[in-house]
Amino acid sequence: MPTPPQAPDRDRWFTFREDWVLPVEPAVVLDRLVDLGAYPSWWRQVRSVEQLSPDRARVRARSVLPVPLDLVLTREREDRETGQLRVDVDGDLQGYVEVQVTPAPGGCRMVWEQRVLLAKPGLRHLAALPPARWVLRANHAAMMRSARAGLGRRAR
Repeated sequence: MPTPPQAPDRDRWFTFREDWVLPVEPAVVLDRLVDLGAYPSWWRQVRSVEQLSPDRARVRARSVLPVPLDLVLTREREDRETGQLRVDVDGDLQGYVEVQVTPAPGGCRMVWEQRVLLAKPGLRHLAALPPARWVLRANHAAMMRSARAGLGRRAR
């Protein structure tokens, strides 16, 4: 993963954290998270997934903004006993996503931590403008609300 650069490039870095309680068993959530090919069925912003190997996939996503993202996700860690997952992200974003899924009353608690560098040229330019950073964060929030809704659906 790239190391955080000094100013002015630090504006290209974004850190996100989500902490959810979902009415779904931890094993079900973990199954959904590791099955990248099924993402478009429960996460509407994920437009397509191309499996490159058992641990790598190309994911194309787009949230509210008309800015598609082309990402390559590589599984770094999958520990079902502790509920920990880590995926390296490359492509239009570079960095990682870590997820911790643990039992909670009525389902599970899920904590996402994401640290990414904007690598797509148009996004890099946009991120240097303070109002645009807010828009990019709002766009990410919309995408994560959709993920939460999809992951929160009970298995049928």
